[in-house]
Amino acid sequence: MAGRHTLILLVALGILVVTVACVPTCSWNWLPFGLGGDCRRGLDEDTLNRLSLVWGDTLAIQPGETWEFSPGVVECCYVFEPVDACATWSVSPTDGATIDAETGVFTVDPGTPSGKVFTVTADVENGRRLVSADVHVYTPEANPLFGIWGEQAQFSCETDEEIVPEERIGELAFSADGTFSVTWHPFEVYKDYWGTYTFDLSQGTLDLTGAEGNYVPEDLDGSGSWFIDEDGRLVLREMWLGAPREGAAVVNCGHRFTR
Repeated sequence: MAGRHTLILLVALGILVVTVACVPTCSWNWLPFGLGGDCRRGLDEDTLNRLSLVWGDTLAIQPGETWEFSPGVVECCYVFEPVDACATWSVSPTDGATIDAETGVFTVDPGTPSGKVFTVTADVENGRRLVSADVHVYTPEANPLFGIWGEQAQFSCETDEEIVPEERIGELAFSADGTFSVTWHPFEVYKDYWGTYTFDLSQGTLDLTGAEGNYVPEDLDGSGSWFIDEDGRLVLREMWLGAPREGAAVVNCGHRFTR
């Protein structure tokens, strides 16, 4: 009888240890010894309200690729920290991609076209919160602009000769969701200005619109042409991304960037 009482006490202490270790930063969808398998509340309100699925709430992915989602929080401005949370996963639409409801492993079908957008949703703790993220499918062939570029040179309006930039644009970024940003001196999450972009593959035209941000140059001319040269560099013509914040009032007529 004494041995049985000891076993019961040890089991109780074991459950207590698990409880103390998990609350309030994690949750679980199991309970030992057949005490139930439903998801239990485990995240504190602050963590729950700050949950996201990816940094920036959007993800770019190519056909045939896989991504393992996890709920998390953004710490110190730009660091995504996964959180141990009980979640059930779903994706919409369901044609062109799948997601494992238990693990959050998301896979895009190899035949899914560039430009397709999916919404992945995590049902956290049986409806306590729904967290979603958009997934944008792209291919380099359909969107050669996608990615981050650094400025190499500018082109004179008068002679069309290459000019060494007064201050090089450190980061020209094109995202798969149709947004862009320009930053002379990248630091953590800082951007000078941003907006949306549209381009034409066959005509080679590019339009940057809706510019806003921390610093939008007054001489910005966001419409022109583009191409990728034989060395894989991005060339912008008849457009000007602006002078730097403290730069001279010199307007040129194009830029060349490299990855």
